[in-house]
Amino acid sequence: MKIGYIRVSTQEQNTIRQEILMERLGVDELYIDRASGKNAQRPDLQKMMEYVRRGDTVIVESISRFARNTVDSLVTVRKLKEKGVEVYFEKENIYTLESK
Repeated sequence: MKIGYIRVSTQEQNTIRQEILMERLGVDELYIDRASGKNAQRPDLQKMMEYVRRGDTVIVESISRFARNTVDSLVTVRKLKEKGVEVYFEKENIYTLESK
């Protein structure tokens, strides 16, 4: 299953550009946060982390939409990988393929 994650920093910011991308990439389930990336306890990020299952792929527009910094991003990606979930960052064209 393709799981999309969208984040904008404030309530006023528009998510449409990211939503169009998710539709184009065929996302099945979508989670949207309107909160600063410095807060790792974002509600929809937490819901997504609980929802994903082995074999799912989380799709994010860019690393900057996923986490505030590289360390936070790596920690979250590691948690997803431990669950057997792949991650794809569209802007950077990074896909965390399962190693065989």
